[in-house]
Amino acid sequence: MPNWPQGLAVSDELALVRTGLPLTRDDARDCPAYLAVKARPWLITAARLATYEPLMTFALKPLMAALDQVEHNRHPLEEVLAELRHSRGAFGRGRPAHDGLVEWTAEALIRYLDRREADQHDRVAAGEPRTEAVPEEWVVRNRLPDHASPDARGARLYERTAWGRRYASADGSVRELRLLSFGSAKKERPEAETAAAAFVAAFGEPCRSVYDVELMRTKAFEVVTPYDRMVVPQRVRIIDVGCGDGSAELLAERSRDEAQSSYDQHTRPVLGRVLDAAERRPGNSCVECPGAGRCPALPSQAGLVGLPAPRRNRKRRSLSASDLRAYTDCPAKYHLTRELNLRTARPENQAIRRGRAVDAVLNERHAVRRSRGCRGLPAPATSAWPGLDEETVHVCEAMLAQHAAVCPLDRLGATEEVRVQATVTAYDPTLDVVLIAKPDLLHTRRGGWIWRETKTTGSRIFEGKPVLEIHPQLALAVLLMQTGELAEGDRRRSRIELELLHEEDSDRLEIDPWQPDVLQEARRIVGEAAGPWLEDTAYTAAPGTACENCEALDWCRVGQAHQVEQAD
Repeated sequence: MPNWPQGLAVSDELALVRTGLPLTRDDARDCPAYLAVKARPWLITAARLATYEPLMTFALKPLMAALDQVEHNRHPLEEVLAELRHSRGAFGRGRPAHDGLVEWTAEALIRYLDRREADQHDRVAAGEPRTEAVPEEWVVRNRLPDHASPDARGARLYERTAWGRRYASADGSVRELRLLSFGSAKKERPEAETAAAAFVAAFGEPCRSVYDVELMRTKAFEVVTPYDRMVVPQRVRIIDVGCGDGSAELLAERSRDEAQSSYDQHTRPVLGRVLDAAERRPGNSCVECPGAGRCPALPSQAGLVGLPAPRRNRKRRSLSASDLRAYTDCPAKYHLTRELNLRTARPENQAIRRGRAVDAVLNERHAVRRSRGCRGLPAPATSAWPGLDEETVHVCEAMLAQHAAVCPLDRLGATEEVRVQATVTAYDPTLDVVLIAKPDLLHTRRGGWIWRETKTTGSRIFEGKPVLEIHPQLALAVLLMQTGELAEGDRRRSRIELELLHEEDSDRLEIDPWQPDVLQEARRIVGEAAGPWLEDTAYTAAPGTACENCEALDWCRVGQAHQVEQAD
């Protein structure tokens, strides 16, 4: 039996190991123990997660279903677009999609097909064969003989998959796997991921997925054409396609030998670490993890937010300050941009870009951990201010100078802990919600924990409104400091600090999260936004001032109509 994270699963049904491209990304934000469990689809988890969700939450599912209708079932594009809107993206199966996602899918479908046809034309003109859509999945399968014992991981069957759109030439000599991105095409992905995609395209058997209704779990893939009878491709291409703008980037074009060599060099070590991992790292992975309520690494406190349990048990969600702001602006904006990650590439205004640039410089400087903090450092190189005009650069440099005078790392003891942009996570089992924040700076001082948020602004603190209300991330910080290691520090020396940087001066405000009235105020502010959010099942657009800079406006008819009305 391997070093198994027992709190996440209670069975030893380890015979099937299945890995997809997300497991090859080696992302430090992922929880290793969760990924190890995710790779074992036959495990009986310690608790079944709620599955109810009123709307489609996998943004690419309607697009994939629409492409299946066009490419596999040969339905005319106009007919598929009509069915997309009529069924709201469900195509007769599953939950409907939000109206905004339906609009985005309709545009993405046309762009994808146009780009694919243009690529086909260019390749044929260059003397290469046409490729046609392949309905079966490509799966690389390695099975131990029936008479053999399971391996050291307890596995008898390994399956390697690569999710995307599959194409092959008529003679089978060329295979093409297209990976989908929401906005523009990615010019590169982690090499381990690209190598895994090429390996599956080069060696995968055509298979179909099968679900075991009795056991309520997936079965091993069912082979359509066994490896020894299929046409072996001689060359594979991996292409990234931007669904937001129709762009495409060739990530790899390899022979079978090259695909094997790259997989052995880049992917195999990463998957080895994933499959054998047991470290627990709380964060976004906790949202999908069935062991979140029992994981010792995830701080948990019933009633942390101070709201009663929602009327219906829905899929677990995360809640951040950005989520609260987006939902308060407009429920549709929250769903489209925060849950579905659909965003128009709109240029940010100078104030937002200024804030991002200053944050990036401060993060880089704080990570170095100088004894004098940011004091005495020269102005950054001009490359630190991409796209900013001369006047804004002058303001940024002035703000950095103001920060240097109050940098919390100045004369901080060498044994104190410093974390830059670290993820802080807590779980409220009453709501089945994971609270997540990334403070600009988190550090210890003489036994206490200091949570520092730094904001660039053109004005001073507005005295007519509670500071926790102006900056809801501070209200969330108050709640998160009630649990875990932050709560275990010396509370007399622990606090939340807000640093406001101006061109001419700076303000610093301290908040004591242990004061009952501060905690009550934080719960009120978070609860006023999170209460309706917990019960919302429609995410109806609420047109208003937020429409002007909304990243989802291109797919929101209500918001567009509001903009026209305002213009008139």
